[in-house]
Amino acid sequence: MQQAVKIDRLHFFIVLILIVFFHGSVTAEVYKYKDSSGRWQFSDSPRKGADSTPVRSYGGGASNSTVSKDFIALLNRKYNPQNPVQEATMAVVTIKSKLGSGSGFFVTDDCYIVTNKHVVRPAKGKQWDATQTKIKQNSATFERTRLQIANEQQRLVVNKQKLDEFWGYMNGLSSAKEKQLAEQEYAVYADRYQQDKEHVDFISQRFRNDEQKFLKQKSDFNFSSSIANVAQSFQITLKDNTKTQASLVKVSATDDLALLKVNGCKAPYLILSTRGVSQGTTVHAIGSPLGLRDQLTQGTVTQVLANGIATDAQILPGNSGGPLVMDNGQVVAVNTLKIAKGSALETGFGVSIPVSKVRQNFGQYFK
Repeated sequence: MQQAVKIDRLHFFIVLILIVFFHGSVTAEVYKYKDSSGRWQFSDSPRKGADSTPVRSYGGGASNSTVSKDFIALLNRKYNPQNPVQEATMAVVTIKSKLGSGSGFFVTDDCYIVTNKHVVRPAKGKQWDATQTKIKQNSATFERTRLQIANEQQRLVVNKQKLDEFWGYMNGLSSAKEKQLAEQEYAVYADRYQQDKEHVDFISQRFRNDEQKFLKQKSDFNFSSSIANVAQSFQITLKDNTKTQASLVKVSATDDLALLKVNGCKAPYLILSTRGVSQGTTVHAIGSPLGLRDQLTQGTVTQVLANGIATDAQILPGNSGGPLVMDNGQVVAVNTLKIAKGSALETGFGVSIPVSKVRQNFGQYFK
């Protein structure tokens, strides 16, 4: 009789998918409507003159109406900065989108905020592309595992048929001694078959549970990506953890920059430096890396590039959109990315967008 099925190798094909999402604290609506071409479009606010239908709720931030709008007085009551760099941290905020978070900073007293485009449009960038690639890889792995399990289940069917045939053969024996030996052999095969069946059933159930979890996470990620592409408002967290909302004003078509605004407020703001920097200039990166708010690192300018400033000041995921300031607290660049041989947590250098690009893109909005 064919040896019973062994499927321990299937353990190596079961994949547990972990996709991290950032959850909001207040509910908002997503609306869908048809454009002039009859195609469905999505927005986080109803469109005038269109039959906008709310299709799903998603997490957002605190309402502006619950927050004191005089951020200067609010922060000054709590902090007493001792130098220009410490004072600069008061103008830096954390920006939360549906797919993640980043940093930004006030550039005017009436609350315009500069940040990176990929902070407010995270569904268009390297991190989003990498997640999509991982989802496709995991989908393929689940499909291979499904086929493996199906093959093992089919082998169990074949083994059961052979076990039944052996039963018929055993009962047809006329010799008592031969029948006794056959019964002993049958008992061994039946016990082994039952163990293998329980094992396959366990693996199959675990696979179904893992697949359902993955499909839900995939659906949530795809929905979040759709929202991220149309979102017009974002939760802003100040240095003292005060939360408010900012609206998207403009996204640069050429640079990784975006402009937001908190309506009807007064804010501490950073001055965009009018003089350039050179190798060896001391600089400070301010932002909210790795979910830790209000972090400051120091380094030097290692190289001035044609379209960027390289620095060895520690820049980690979440620092994106925060300011790179000099000792006098003035901004020389917007932190954008970390370049390292391995992961973004390894030693490397950061690249920031010069403030000249900020002026080119948004200068008309500044006083």
